[in-house]
Amino acid sequence: MIKISLLFALFILFSSFAFSQNIQDKKVNYSYIQLPAKPFQSGTESFAVTVSQDFKQRNQDSLDWYENRLKQVQEERKLALEAWNNQKVEIERTYYTAMSNWAKLVKEGDTTAAKPADIAYGSCPCIPDPNKPFLTDSLPVESLTKMIKITKFDRTDGGAQINLAFQGFDKGTTKEKRTTTGRYTYSIKYKHPVKVTIKDKDGSIAYNAMFPRSTKFQTFTTQKFKSPYDFKLWWMDNEETFWEQRQKDVFNDVAAGLNGMLANDFGYPTKSKQTEIYTAKDKNHDYTDLLEAFQKTQDGMLQLASDRNKDAAMDYLGSAVSQYQTILNESNINDKKSRINKKVTAAIYCNLAECLIWMDDFSQAELYLNKAANLGVGKYKRHGNNLKPFLLSQKKRYAANQ
Repeated sequence: MIKISLLFALFILFSSFAFSQNIQDKKVNYSYIQLPAKPFQSGTESFAVTVSQDFKQRNQDSLDWYENRLKQVQEERKLALEAWNNQKVEIERTYYTAMSNWAKLVKEGDTTAAKPADIAYGSCPCIPDPNKPFLTDSLPVESLTKMIKITKFDRTDGGAQINLAFQGFDKGTTKEKRTTTGRYTYSIKYKHPVKVTIKDKDGSIAYNAMFPRSTKFQTFTTQKFKSPYDFKLWWMDNEETFWEQRQKDVFNDVAAGLNGMLANDFGYPTKSKQTEIYTAKDKNHDYTDLLEAFQKTQDGMLQLASDRNKDAAMDYLGSAVSQYQTILNESNINDKKSRINKKVTAAIYCNLAECLIWMDDFSQAELYLNKAANLGVGKYKRHGNNLKPFLLSQKKRYAANQ
C-alpha cells in the first residue's frame, strides 16, 4: 500500500514537471540617458564656474592676532629681562658685600667665619614666541573651475552660474591607536567647508547651501610608528607638507561630490542598467511569439542611450507591448497545462512593466507589477519589488522635466 502511494505521488510530481513551462531569464545590459531631477527652468545647457576664497579675511585675522600677540610677548620678554637684570645687580651687590665682610673677618683671624654661598642668579626669563597661525593655502582657481562638470552641458558664459565659496580649512582632532603588534597609528581629521550657489540663466537661485559633503570631517590615517616619539619626529619634518596635501585632497573630494550632485540634479548622464526579460520554453507549446517580443524589448532597450527623447527605442518597445498584450489574451492562470499559465502570465506582466517605464506610462507599469504580485508567484513578486523604486524615481524625473 505504501509503495502504491509513493508511486502515485511520484507520478503526480513528474506529470506536473511534464506540463510545467520552463521560464527563461534573459539578462539585458543596456544604457540610458537619465533625466535631471531638478532641471533648470530656463532650459539652459551651458554653465560657468567661479571660485571665492572667503577665508582670506580669516587668514588676515589670524595674522593680525599673531602679530599683536608677538609684539605683546616681545614687550613682556623685554620687561622680564630688564627686571631680571636689575635683580642680578642687587644679587651681585648683596653677594659682594657679604664676601667683603667675610674677607675682613678672615683677615682679622676669625677662623670660624662662614663663607657666603656662591652667587645664584636664578633662571633667565625666556617667554617663547606664539605659534605661527595656520593659514589656508590660496586656491588653484583655474584648475578648480575645470574640475567642475555638468554632464552634457557646455562650459561657456551666458548660462547657469556656479559659485564655490571656500570658507577655510579646518584641522580636527588627532587620535592615537596602538595596534596589536605594538605599533602606533594616528587618525587625523580635517575639512574645508564650501558654500555652493547655483543660479539659473535668469538669475533665479537653483541651489544655495553649504555643500554637505564638505562640512563633514574626513580622516587620514598615518603609517605605523614604533613609538609616539617616532611619530613626533616624523611630524616635525612633515607637518607642513602633510597639511598642504590634505588641502589638495579636499579639492578633489569636493569636486567629485559636487559633480555627482550636478549630474543627478541638472545633467543628462548616461547610466548603465541590467534587467531580466522573460521568455518560455516547453516541448508541448510554441513560444516563438514570446521570443519575438523579447527581441523587440531588447532592441528597444539597446536604443535608449541614442537620444533623450528615446525616439529610436519607442517603435521597438511599443511593438513589444502590443505583442505581449496579445499573448495575454490566452492567459489561463487556473490551468497549469495552458500555454500562458500563471507563471508565464506573471512573467509577461513584469516584461510589460519594464517596457512601459521607458514609454513613460508609469501608471500602467505599476498596474502590471501589482498584477504580477497578486498572482503570488514569488519570483515575479520580487521582480516587482526590486523594480518599483526605479519606477518611482523615473516617474519623478519625468514629471520634473515636463
